[in-house]
Amino acid sequence: MKEDVITFDTHVFSLDTVKRTLYRFSDKCSFDVQMIDYVITVTIQAKTQDDWIGRIKNEVLDQDLRDTLFKETANIRTLILANAFSNTGLIQ
Repeated sequence: MKEDVITFDTHVFSLDTVKRTLYRFSDKCSFDVQMIDYVITVTIQAKTQDDWIGRIKNEVLDQDLRDTLFKETANIRTLILANAFSNTGLIQ
């Protein structure tokens, strides 16, 4: 089984983002995750010889962008939901 190591700076990517990414690949790889100071270290045990590091780096970027957009659009989602429920008669 092939083993690789990849690191992430917590000033750039959160532990939650990295964990969400690793979960997406958990059917193809197993992972050991350590966080020391501001560095997340992931040891990857891959079942195949694919380029897992490149795929994981791309997915971390995707997950980070999704998290950023979720936070930036929270107020808009709240307004849309409030408007939708105000027109139903559920809120008086």
